[in-house]
Amino acid sequence: MKAIAALLGLVLATGAQAQSLTEKYELSERCAKQAAERFEKQWGTGVFSHTDGRQTTTNYEHHYNSRLHKCIYLEIRDTSQGGKAPLRILNLLDLHENRAIGRYSKIEGDKFAVCLVQDRRCASEEEWRDLIKPFMED
Repeated sequence: MKAIAALLGLVLATGAQAQSLTEKYELSERCAKQAAERFEKQWGTGVFSHTDGRQTTTNYEHHYNSRLHKCIYLEIRDTSQGGKAPLRILNLLDLHENRAIGRYSKIEGDKFAVCLVQDRRCASEEEWRDLIKPFMED
């Protein structure tokens, strides 16, 4: 009788895990679609030439964080102009709540950077990326 109860418990647990994996996959797919739609709406092809000669190239990453139940969107924007140091801007957003989580911006070679994740300040892109890991990984 104990063996049957244990086997039944295992079957039920395996079924719940399968449902959980299916749900996570569906949420991840929905997040991917939301991220692609947002990028397309805001940036089109991701390349924009300004009238003053600057060129901005934008890309994105996304991640469905099942621990936080959030669709995380990382926008990566680089702007350059011949002979001038490039500007990098990174924005981390919660797409479900349409809320900023963090921002990094810096002109290459400058000492000053805007580097913030929630209420935590940082000094470099490497530090910023370390601070966003809990959002971009499960």
